[in-house]
Amino acid sequence: MAEEYTLRESVLRTFLSDPELGPSEMADRLGAKYNSVKAAYAKLCKEGLLRREGRGNYAPNVPGILLQLMDRLEALEKAPDRSATTYV
Repeated sequence: MAEEYTLRESVLRTFLSDPELGPSEMADRLGAKYNSVKAAYAKLCKEGLLRREGRGNYAPNVPGILLQLMDRLEALEKAPDRSATTYV
């Protein structure tokens, strides 16, 4: 069964596999509305995962991506071990 991703997640995953895609090409590739994809790019930039290099040109922000991954790993390591939980 295929995983379901939000538009933001789909944009990021697709962009990382093909970083030449701007919002217009991405909208065509994903079959999504241009304005929605453009908003997803803006949100990804605000979150530090992408950086805007010019009109319609974006690049992955590798330090931002790594920092978010490190934060997620740290949160997972601090989370209680749910595999040991028993359900009654």
